[in-house]
Amino acid sequence: MIVSRYDIDEYAMKSIVTASSSSEKLGIREIADADIDLVINLLARGFPNPRRYWEVGLERLRTRSVPHNMPRYGYLLEADGNPVGVILLISSLRRIGDRQELFSNLSSWYVEPGFRSHATQLFKRALANKQTTYLNVSAATNVRPIIEAFGFRRYSEGQVLCLLALARNRRNTRAYIIGVDSIGAADLEEGERRLLEAQADYGCIAFCCTTDGQTRPFVFVPRIIRGFIPCAQLAYCRKITDLVDAAGTVGRYLLRHGRPFVLIDANGPIPGIPGKYFPGATPKYYKGAVTPVRGDLTETEATIFGIW
Repeated sequence: MIVSRYDIDEYAMKSIVTASSSSEKLGIREIADADIDLVINLLARGFPNPRRYWEVGLERLRTRSVPHNMPRYGYLLEADGNPVGVILLISSLRRIGDRQELFSNLSSWYVEPGFRSHATQLFKRALANKQTTYLNVSAATNVRPIIEAFGFRRYSEGQVLCLLALARNRRNTRAYIIGVDSIGAADLEEGERRLLEAQADYGCIAFCCTTDGQTRPFVFVPRIIRGFIPCAQLAYCRKITDLVDAAGTVGRYLLRHGRPFVLIDANGPIPGIPGKYFPGATPKYYKGAVTPVRGDLTETEATIFGIW
């Protein structure tokens, strides 16, 4: 497929397109609650994930809070009223420095084979909001040239796979873990506490590590890589140096959860973290004015759909 850049503002004024190869009328609209079964049918045809994966993930999208004027689920491409394509859009507010910024994770883009020539129209519709920074955290190899043509840039080039339990804490002071059941008593801002509790409800490993009088929150997504290796993927910390400072304590806590290996999005080896950097492994992309923080995958498909 040859992809060129599009004027998204012009397209945003038009939600109806006409197929050039047939008389079928194509429309693009937001996904509604009544569409969920149809959406699951589409996604189950387009991806190898079991149906239950989509059922659980879309139920989580149904019940989570959504920023004002953003779609709850995403968009449907219809032909004569029949769904033939879908793209999910998971929006949230993130604190970047002292500001709240709007981010939207583009996920699960699928169009039926007979309508693939209109796939980019669906993608453009999802990109129409100029006030959001868009994320793609799982772009398949064949999709990367397409999203790059739309102006997406990498903010994470690869991943570090490490045995975090073998690390030493950078600071030679006592560190201890505050588990998910006690997060309510941790020294956190209310918004951050709610964030950790939500990720824990999705099945993530959420906790805090206290050292040097500071409380450092963490979220990890349980993963199985290469079909049999248990690991945990970093999904939230305020900054990577927080993890380096408490690496050994955090690693041993994850080991007790049966996760000896840890995956961290990175642009190179991380000093203080014993492991191997894999360039090009699951690069992360963004489009917008705000550069995302590496290691923050909260309220994206990685946490909402990753655990069920």
